[in-house]
Amino acid sequence: MMRLKRVEGHPGLARDPVSGAIININSNEIDRAKKIKKASQNNQKRIDKLEEDIGEIKSILLKMLEEKHGDHTN
Repeated sequence: MMRLKRVEGHPGLARDPVSGAIININSNEIDRAKKIKKASQNNQKRIDKLEEDIGEIKSILLKMLEEKHGDHTN
């Protein structure tokens, strides 16, 4: 395996000499990006759960209205 070569003028970046890919080698930035991604995923899970809960509440309310007023669609 070949060693990564530092990108001149960019201390947190290195180039893979085989593929030519630029790689972020700054562990602080990598950790920060992981934390941001995890927080975003957690927020999305919360939003999905809230949407599910709202859908359930809507279904319950509609059912209550149907029971109170009877189903006049027949």
